[in-house]
Amino acid sequence: MAQITFAILTVSDTCAKGEKTDKSGPALKELVSNTNTKVGSILKGNVICAATVPDEKDMIVKYLISRSDKYKVNVILTTGGTGMSKRDITPEATRKVLDKETPGMVTAMLMAGLKNTPMAMLSRAVCGIRNKTLIINLPGSRNAVEECLTAIAPAIPHAVDLITDRKALIADTHKVMEHADTSLLSQQTGSSSTMMVCKNVVQRSRQSPFPMITVEEALELIHKSVQVTETEIVNTEDAHGRILVKDIHSFCDLPPFKASIKDGYAVLASDGKGTRKVLCGVTAGTEPFSSLLTTGTCMRINTGAPVPDGATAVVQVEDTKLISESSDKTEEEEIEIMTEPIAGQDIRPIGSDIEKGSLVINAHTIIGATEIGLLAACGAKEVTVTKLPSIGVLSTGNELQDIGEPLKPGCVYDSNRITLITLLKENGFVALDFGIVIDEEIVLISKMQEALQKVDVLVTTGSVSMGDRDILKPILKEYFKATIYFGRVNMKPGKPTTFATCTFNNRKKYFLCLPGNPVSAVVTARLFLFPLLKEMCGDSSKPIIVQAKSTSSYKLDPRPEYARVILEWNDNKTELPLAYSTGNQISSKLLSCRGANALLMLPGRTEEKKMLDKDEIVPAMLIGFR
Repeated sequence: MAQITFAILTVSDTCAKGEKTDKSGPALKELVSNTNTKVGSILKGNVICAATVPDEKDMIVKYLISRSDKYKVNVILTTGGTGMSKRDITPEATRKVLDKETPGMVTAMLMAGLKNTPMAMLSRAVCGIRNKTLIINLPGSRNAVEECLTAIAPAIPHAVDLITDRKALIADTHKVMEHADTSLLSQQTGSSSTMMVCKNVVQRSRQSPFPMITVEEALELIHKSVQVTETEIVNTEDAHGRILVKDIHSFCDLPPFKASIKDGYAVLASDGKGTRKVLCGVTAGTEPFSSLLTTGTCMRINTGAPVPDGATAVVQVEDTKLISESSDKTEEEEIEIMTEPIAGQDIRPIGSDIEKGSLVINAHTIIGATEIGLLAACGAKEVTVTKLPSIGVLSTGNELQDIGEPLKPGCVYDSNRITLITLLKENGFVALDFGIVIDEEIVLISKMQEALQKVDVLVTTGSVSMGDRDILKPILKEYFKATIYFGRVNMKPGKPTTFATCTFNNRKKYFLCLPGNPVSAVVTARLFLFPLLKEMCGDSSKPIIVQAKSTSSYKLDPRPEYARVILEWNDNKTELPLAYSTGNQISSKLLSCRGANALLMLPGRTEEKKMLDKDEIVPAMLIGFR
């Protein structure tokens, strides 16, 4: 859904005169634009103008026409003037400018109001369309404004799509909002079910329907499900970290001419030792030429300069001495060769480094700094590589807040998104930030749909465990008709990690749903997200695992555990690196990841082995080495 533009009009004599503070207008702006609220998450509104006018019909009409015809906003929300007093004329003013009315919205607001008070039937609100603008009358009280807007919010995006003829979005928006109406209706009528695909807290499963599988089995399922991305041609200087699709053969010989390896003198090796007359100097970048060398002569030459045809050796400066110089003391006239030259000495033959047409880099190679240099050296201006997958990162949870906002009671700042996006950036991937979404079904579906319009891989954190607000798996299965390859992994941390795929807009989409605990998110991203992305790029490289000696004892968990450690090679007394624990390994403690450069792969507890003792040898997966 595209962003919806709003105008807000407060109709009130007292507020217009400054005798009372307008509370409903600012509340409307917050409801519409704050995506941390339920209504805001649905509307994602951009309030481009707001005003207050007295209860005067002409002024109301003028505002509505201006915001519709001149500013062309998608929605105008009015608050106030819908009651039965003599000055309440907002509905009459609104009806005067409408092309057509939308009575269903009025009915929905009335039903929502009657649920709380019979006095709601006294409201005379009008809703309708002028040109391509939806105009909605709301009551004047702050509570009634929120109540009524919540009732109709799910229908507004689809209404805007229809009014503005956004054909590409209408079908998808209708599908989501159709379900949203059902969900909201059940809430308004007191139905026991408030979700369309997710059971309520009483009906939820007490046992996960997903079998517990090993990390190795999970990685194999990812491997089998992945389709390598399409290819693209990029400039060599932009190819770092990409996967080469085609073999690269050199476009030229390297060097393309006989080149001097040293600063010195081009000579005839057959002359042996002795004095030489210096004819001239040859510098790098000089066009190759046939020499005028004869017995007893030489040419001064710089490193990398073309060796003149006829010269058979280069003698370095250090093996010569000056015999005579020009009268102005600027040029050498005669030198002495103090060592016996050998034919071919310090000359790089044509194509001695790389021959024209020879294989330089194999397909499926990861292009690093050295490969970039080779590509440039052999004349490859462009290369064909696999496309990088488009990635989105989304955090779920009612308790989450963006950094920079005052922290509300019961809330925490969301660290998962920024951590994962940065981790992806460190590894050569760019991710879109889709923000925070609350644990409300319609809101989550809407946000996921928005993300899938833009990305191939959606990474989420939270909402995958067994809590009554963990609704992501049912949504994947029932709404997106996704194939869930696994929903539980025998590991600590990260047991509820979920991987799924679906078809959306005729393209295969991938979901990697990570736990919400910060450490779990980081560890499972290392274990599953990067293998998934590498598979999509055609990169078959595996993580580096080394044997390490633990410097601590560990109480083993029934599940294999990935403990954060710092590997150090202390001295020559031990052949293996020492693994130092980063401290308390609880999954919510992100501090345990700070400085870690490896994951110590602890075995699961058995009756025979319940502890890992200090100095035991354990495999460790390297992370964070750059």
